This record gives sequence, structure tokens and C-alpha cells, in this order.
Amino acid sequence: MVNDVNAPTTMTPWAFYPKNADVKMLNGPRFDQDANRVFKMSADKFESIKNDPNALGIVVSRFINRHFTHQLKRILTMQRYYIGVNDIKFWQSGKATNRADNRIANEMPKYITNMRVGYTFGNPIRFQYNDDSSQTDTNRDEVNTAIDEFNQRTNEAYHEKVMKKNLSVTGRAYELEYVKRDTTDLYVMALDPSETFVVYDTDPEQHSLFAVHYYYVEDDETPVWYVEVYTDDHTIRYEPNGYPNSQLTFDDSNPDNYEEHYFGGVPVTEYVNNDERLGDWEGEMDNFDAYDKAISEMANSEEDFSNATLVITGEFDFGTDSSGKPKTHPDVDGSNRYMWLKPARAQGMNSDNVIQPSVQYLTKNLPIDAWNAYVKTLNDNMHKFTNSPNVADENFASNASGVAMSYKLWGSDQERATQQELYARGLMRRLRLLGNYWYTLGKIRDSNLIENVTPVFTPNLPKNDTEIVDNVQKLSKTGEFSQQTLWEMAQAVTGIKPDEEQSRMNAQAESEPTMTMPGDYPDTFNKPSNETERQVEPHTAEFDESQPTGVQSVGEEQQVTLAQAIVKQRQAQQGGAS
Repeated sequence: MVNDVNAPTTMTPWAFYPKNADVKMLNGPRFDQDANRVFKMSADKFESIKNDPNALGIVVSRFINRHFTHQLKRILTMQRYYIGVNDIKFWQSGKATNRADNRIANEMPKYITNMRVGYTFGNPIRFQYNDDSSQTDTNRDEVNTAIDEFNQRTNEAYHEKVMKKNLSVTGRAYELEYVKRDTTDLYVMALDPSETFVVYDTDPEQHSLFAVHYYYVEDDETPVWYVEVYTDDHTIRYEPNGYPNSQLTFDDSNPDNYEEHYFGGVPVTEYVNNDERLGDWEGEMDNFDAYDKAISEMANSEEDFSNATLVITGEFDFGTDSSGKPKTHPDVDGSNRYMWLKPARAQGMNSDNVIQPSVQYLTKNLPIDAWNAYVKTLNDNMHKFTNSPNVADENFASNASGVAMSYKLWGSDQERATQQELYARGLMRRLRLLGNYWYTLGKIRDSNLIENVTPVFTPNLPKNDTEIVDNVQKLSKTGEFSQQTLWEMAQAVTGIKPDEEQSRMNAQAESEPTMTMPGDYPDTFNKPSNETERQVEPHTAEFDESQPTGVQSVGEEQQVTLAQAIVKQRQAQQGGAS
């Protein structure tokens, strides 16, 4: 295969890193038009080569070449901005060798990304099973148990944070569902967006045809590229080679190179940050660069000021040497606090001019006010256009009301709502793949039961526990809300899931001893018999001595008074138990 002329000559991922003094900042587009293009091919063509690893390898090689040549540079650029390796580090500044040339990079990309990750996934996702009248408790329990075991085994909460970080930085994220070797345990792993892509069909719904994971490994011997391809029923591993865009070769003698899986679909899921697959701060990279230049140039000016050139006007008073003869060179010593100068006489055309002596540094005035205003404008724009709250702003007070805080986060909430819907799509695809495998193992009775699961997101915001408890109490007093709903609301304070709360309440009720007080009545006291349905007046009441009531024969008035006291006592006991 002929390599693309646009590809770098050194076939390593860091070949796309700029060299020192190689970048002309704020000088035209950063990436070409194919840098974020979705890869597609005809489904019919794919079906004709799907089961032939050699024929499929030819197509995969072409897509790898396109990804490596046109898309890898953008992804690596976004990733290095996240870690603070901005273009300012490689700026072609044109500074003289004796001038200050500081390169200061801001970390606003990391600030924005980390805040988005914490805001969206600081509270774990709840996978809520929505009961259907046609479903049984067994169906719900099977699905919930399978999901809970999977989430605990794979540290799902942290995995979501890694996925969101990749989404925020590069605009796309990939995860691989796989079965641990020699077990039936399912796992999920985030794949590096710089090493992964998915090829879709040409249908408007974009069904996954296959996914490619190609990655560079530099060991003690020859550095090589590994390529793995995932279809809807097999995992195909090609022979390692020295170049990512060279022709792939398949070794059919190794059965592990063509391995069947049972997910019922391509086990690699692509998540997108938005329809354009852009990062959260990709549109503000020019502002980042302008901010870096402003801060760096200010540092240069300060350093140049400290190393300013000394300008001397007039003549040195050389004085005389030890023998009394005039010196031919001035005694200039940096450690001396004094310098002796005398007026100089400059001969002109018609007369001589006397120049008075002076000493000063050659500097330029720093427009501090204008510089501060410029930097503040850039800083404000970076927050405003990325919908990121500036917690250092004096108006962003910690004691602001919930309504005021919500208003400041209004822009972030709009983006979060859209990104949350897109993320939920990826989560449902993950659950469907897992459901297909669980059904194959017999862990659940029907793979379609997964459709009853809904991911529930809870934004991680500063909260007022007292306000939440007050709201729960107010809703409880109305009698219009179920105990399950109230427990779900209180979970933000207690951290206990409703099902766990129910189990604790049941265990508490079973462990509490039943106390019988002197004069206590049986449950049938003052109730009509189910057999005779006859009522007995108090003054003609006949007590069956075979029923131990614990009450001696007393008068009518005493009996009524005693009954009222027992009722109050029971109400007090029940109120204390609840």
C-alpha cells in the first residue's frame, strides 16, 4: 500500500507533536476538513468481506491510514492541551537570543474538563428498573442483580468519569465490552480515542459495522503497531507491523486471532459529546493561545526590564592613575555605587554644544491597566463561551441561594441536558450488549428486559441537606407521595438506596421486642366477632375467662378510662418506633 503523502515520516504517535519554535500561533485553521469526519462504508460491501479476514484487512488498512493521517493530529493536540502542553510551548516567536522568551501555558482546558466531569458524574448513575405490569419481581431482581454485580466488579462509577473526560477533551469516547479470559465475567474498558474508531453503514441511523483498535507498543525489541478489529460476532487480531498504515496480514494458524464473542453486536461503543463531535473547549483554543501569549509577553517584559540596557550620556571623569597621569579608560565597576561623569563637548558646524551627563536604563513603559483589561476580557470569554462558572468571581458566593446558584449554572445545565441524552444512548447500547450475553448465560430470562432500565443522572451541585429534609417532610405530610418516592428524595442526604432503606426498616421492625404492659388488651378488644357479628354493650359485657385479657372485673367508667389510657399508650409506642 502506498503511504499517504500527508502522513508524517516517523510512524509514531508523537510524530504529530510540534518541534521547538515550529508553531505560528493564531495563524489560520488548526486542522483539515477530515479531522473529525465519521467513517462510513456500504453495508452490502462489508457483508461480502466480513467473514474473510484477509479481504477485510485491506479495507481496514485504508481506514487506519485515513485516521492516522487526518484525525490523529487533532486528537493528540486536544489531549496535550489538557495536560498543559499548549502551542505556546512550540511558538515561533522570533525573539533575539539575548531577549527573554518565556513560554507560559494556562490550564483552563483541564479546569473546564474536570469541572464538567465532576458536575455530571460526581454522583454515581442510578440504573432504575421501571416495573411493568407484565413483568414479575423475579425479572426485576435478575436484571438488577446482574447490573449491580457488573458495576461493582468493573468500578463503573470511575469508568464513567474516564469516559466523560475523553468526551470533554476530544469530543468522542470509546469503550470495549469484553469477557475476562477463562471466565464468564463481563468487563468494560475505556479505549484511547487516538487509537480507536468505528465504521458505520450509510443508513441515517448509523449502525456499527466494525470497530478498529490500533495501538503502538515500544518494547525492548522492535517497536510495532497492533491491530484488533471487532465485528458483530468476532474479534479479529492481525499480525503486528512496523507502520500503522501498512497492509495488514492475518495468521489463520492461531485460533485466538479469530475469536467469536456473544454480544450480538459490535462490542465497541462510541459516545459523542455533541453532533459535531467537538470537545467542550475546542472552540476556545484561540482564546487559550491569546491568553498564553499575553501572560508570556508580560513575563518577558518584566524580565527584559530587569536586564535593561544602561545608557550613559556625557564623558567619564577618568581621573589619574597612581603616578598622576590621566587615565585612558574609565574605572567602571558594577559594585561601586557612584559613577563620575562630566559634561561632554560636541563640536558642531558653527559652534560647540555642551551635553550634560546622565545615566538611565533603556526601557519601555508597560501599559499595566490595558494589559489587565485585555487579560480579564480573555479570561471572561473563556468562561462565558464554554459555559463554565468562574468560582473565583466575587459574585460567585458560597452563601448564594439555590435559585441564584442555579441561575449562574443555567448555561452549564443546558449543555449538560443535551450531553446527558447522548450519553444515555451509549449507556443503553452497553446494557443491550450486556443483556445479550447475560441471556446467553441464562442469567436473565429475556434480553428485552434491559429495555425496562433507565439511567438516572444526578448533577453534583452544592446542596443544602436541611432544605432537602424539610422538603421530604412537607411532601410526607401531604400523604400524596409514596414512601419509595420519599426515600429516593432523601437518598441525596442519607446516601442509602430505597431498596436498602426498606431492608433496614424491615430488619429494625423484626429486631424490636414486643412489650406487654399491665392491663394491655388483646387485638380483638372492643371489636365485633367475625363469627357472630354481635355487639355487646359495655354494661352487659360478658368476658370469656378462657381468653387471658389481663384485666380484672371493673366498673363501666373505670373500664372506659382504662381503655382510653391503653390507646394513648399504644399511640406513643408506635410514634417512638417510627
